[in-house]
Amino acid sequence: MLRAIIIIALSLIFVSVSAYEHTIADQCDWSGSGGGESGGVRPVYLRCARGTVLWRYPHGALRVVLSFPASSTGNTPVNHSSLGFRTCVKISGPVRVFLEANRRLRQIYSPSDGKHEYSHRCFRSWEHVAALYIEAEDDYSFKSTKVKLQYDLESNSPKGGVLQVLDEEEECRPCSMEELAKAYCQSDLVARGTVTAVEQQLNLDAAELVLRITKILRQVQEAENNENIDITDSSKRSIRVRIPVVCDARHGFGEFVIMAKRRLGDFILVCAPRLETWEQIVQEMDTSPCVLNS
Repeated sequence: MLRAIIIIALSLIFVSVSAYEHTIADQCDWSGSGGGESGGVRPVYLRCARGTVLWRYPHGALRVVLSFPASSTGNTPVNHSSLGFRTCVKISGPVRVFLEANRRLRQIYSPSDGKHEYSHRCFRSWEHVAALYIEAEDDYSFKSTKVKLQYDLESNSPKGGVLQVLDEEEECRPCSMEELAKAYCQSDLVARGTVTAVEQQLNLDAAELVLRITKILRQVQEAENNENIDITDSSKRSIRVRIPVVCDARHGFGEFVIMAKRRLGDFILVCAPRLETWEQIVQEMDTSPCVLNS
């Protein structure tokens, strides 16, 4: 069955996405049941930076095509995906998920691959779209279950451009002064705090910094439900921020300025200068994208 689905799926690669634009513009989520006719491949087109696919009673396969929404600054269109983008997904349910790349399918998820369902599975696309093939398991006992896929897209850009989370080795590198200023202005959360623990989460391929927040400097509210995160309640000032396990994060003493972005309901560390370093940068920066505070 898998070979047949792969052949069908690859034959759909060259279907023009533009033919569907009038129905998919700015669409973030998809919810449905069953599958394609006779167990074939059902196309799903999403054009959004983040969203959710919810597939009930999975049967056959889905071909999910992800791309950025079109936006503009004044009268000038902005093509966020002209340099490609990085996609991260969270997946749960009785399916196998494949990424289409170079006319081949590379498996990125199966229920038996040993990774936790809360793992962030990330990959890069250097094209304007990314295509995922979601194949339902054959076991009839799975028919009453559902499949959930959350996705988050982030533009690739030249170094020094828009704030981005790069490959794991790059994520471990300390931020420069200019990157700190951009991170402060573009992160979803900027807060002063102390590190109370560093917990290795090997099943997530990540470590988690447990932070006690002393002062919130900047926060972007979102409508989504974020798991185990509540920093608006003054009685709950402990949060968890993920960092790749390869960074070998250690428990440091003193106060830090934590700059983090949201991804798939979790906070991901962008930069974390010591407070005294950040205070010096605030005094020395001549220009910045926004007003910097400490």
